[in-house]
Amino acid sequence: MDLQITERVRQVLKPRTSLESQNTYNLYADIAWWGVLAGIVNSFLSVFVIRVGGSDTHVGLLSALPALIGIFASLPGSRLVEREKKPLSVLQISAFFNRLGYLLIGLVPFFFLVNRADIIVVLVALLTIPGAIANVAFTTMFAQAVRPENRARVVAIRNVWIGIISTITAFLGGKFLDTVLFPINYQILFAIAFAGSMGSSYYLSRIRLPDQATPRPAHVDDTPQGARAFIDMLRGSRNYTEFTLASFVFHWGLFFPVPLYAIYWVRVLQASEGWVGVFSMVGSATTIVFYPRWGRLATQRGHLYLIVLAAVGLVLYPLATALSPSVEWIILVSFIGGVFTSGFSLAFFNRLLEVTPELHRASYIAAYSTLINVTAFVGPLVSTSLLALFDIRALLLVGAALRLIGALLFGRQRIRAQ
Repeated sequence: MDLQITERVRQVLKPRTSLESQNTYNLYADIAWWGVLAGIVNSFLSVFVIRVGGSDTHVGLLSALPALIGIFASLPGSRLVEREKKPLSVLQISAFFNRLGYLLIGLVPFFFLVNRADIIVVLVALLTIPGAIANVAFTTMFAQAVRPENRARVVAIRNVWIGIISTITAFLGGKFLDTVLFPINYQILFAIAFAGSMGSSYYLSRIRLPDQATPRPAHVDDTPQGARAFIDMLRGSRNYTEFTLASFVFHWGLFFPVPLYAIYWVRVLQASEGWVGVFSMVGSATTIVFYPRWGRLATQRGHLYLIVLAAVGLVLYPLATALSPSVEWIILVSFIGGVFTSGFSLAFFNRLLEVTPELHRASYIAAYSTLINVTAFVGPLVSTSLLALFDIRALLLVGAALRLIGALLFGRQRIRAQ
């Protein structure tokens, strides 16, 4: 194991004395347990839908419907977070109901013999309501629980932990699915995912915010509301506006090809669940190795520089997927994705906190999320609907082109900032 990763693990396990160090430990434990759920859901949910008879449209809806729900849930969720006297309670309750949905998904084959794909898609959409609230609450909480100078380090170590756990989970999950009869294999796996998420919820409940960091409840007329307020927030500051615009374009490239990957692997390359687990394992293992390296680069050159570099690299993922003639080549593609996804996710989260105004931060984050959810809703629906007219490889190349345009916009923002 990389010596730097070993040292980071030691730092995680050492005794905690201050409130921030205790919160940091809980954040590490939270993401480690969350890695069990992430490794299973991210690797096998789309394949599960295909195995129960789902169509290409069903796969697209797995990404599109949650985004549609998020468009309408994020802003009300932000108002709930800002007004609540105990904001952590919003996070804990919403996170629990979001994670409960994955247990229900695993039980679908047990209770239903027909229309299973429809039911799973509906459940995924519904659990987005508490999920959208939890995302806003978590981002707001993180900004209060971790000082700005420590955020890059904490995010990097959290990403290492989720990489380790999700890698192991995806690999073992793929082997398990190949050796146990369907559908009981998926039912057991999603029950394990839910159990892991409950471990995550336990450590979230142990987080305590400094008294001075806990915001007062906002009054009704104090919290931004309505379409005008939404537009005003998107124009809140030049850095925030430019970052949001570049993100909006780049996320078209991220979400447009999302349903195409599983379809290409399973229908074109004839990949088994075991192969899908290997793809996820390679991608996650790569992120583990590269997170510390990206973290050092972010410290030296800044988060915006890292975003530009990683965004350009992420253009290669759909491009290389479209050029892969056999299932074995996706291993290399997964490696490429892991390298640049680690850098992008590390810098992106921290940059968002940098550009969002502190006053009504939850509302600004929700406004940003609402706009991004538009791309997450429309992109997968457009790509899957176009499968009837265009070859899937051509559509993957469209996704690569959209990412390139977004990367250029990030680059323009960096040039202006110099």
